[in-house]
Amino acid sequence: MNPIIQKIKDQKIVPLFYNESFEVSKNIVKALYDGGIRVIEYTNRGTQALENFTKLKEILSTEFPGLLLGIGTVKNTNEIDDYVNANTDFIITPVISRKLIKHSIKKNVLLIPGCFTPSDVNLAFQSGLNLVKIFPADALGKNYIKSIQPVFPGMNFMPTGGVNADVEDINEWFRGGAMAVGLGSSLVKSDVKEQELTEKVKKLLQQLNQN
Repeated sequence: MNPIIQKIKDQKIVPLFYNESFEVSKNIVKALYDGGIRVIEYTNRGTQALENFTKLKEILSTEFPGLLLGIGTVKNTNEIDDYVNANTDFIITPVISRKLIKHSIKKNVLLIPGCFTPSDVNLAFQSGLNLVKIFPADALGKNYIKSIQPVFPGMNFMPTGGVNADVEDINEWFRGGAMAVGLGSSLVKSDVKEQELTEKVKKLLQQLNQN
């Protein structure tokens, strides 16, 4: 298994967020890191996304050693180029296409594409990808992965969108066949307080690792 995918599997959750402020973004990364998180998705959802991401990557090795920082909400090849140049560890997209797959292979970067239909998953499967994001997960429900999993042996699934940041909800997704879950606003709220986030993450990881 790809070492990044293995790290996502081991962590069980992938926090994802965006903030216009670099300082706030850095503080959120620190809060997540202090809580035990070592894989984060920063989302490409605002005008400061590329600049903030680039700055975060520049301080990663000294301030947050061992942290993998990827970029999400990437929708075209130009954005792939921008974030590969910014040294992203992986790329997550809300959609899937042959063009995005081919370009990510050309750029030698791990692509985790967003899939909704079995046809989407099949495109990823036939292209040799091993992990897809099921998005938006809440529109499909917790039994969707279990229904399609037997058709795609070896494929891993990460539901994102509408997954609640509590152990019971996450475990339901796991019982439904998920390898990991993406957690957005249910974990990293817009008015987040760093210490509260750190404690919440610590508790959540502890609970998930008890199972």
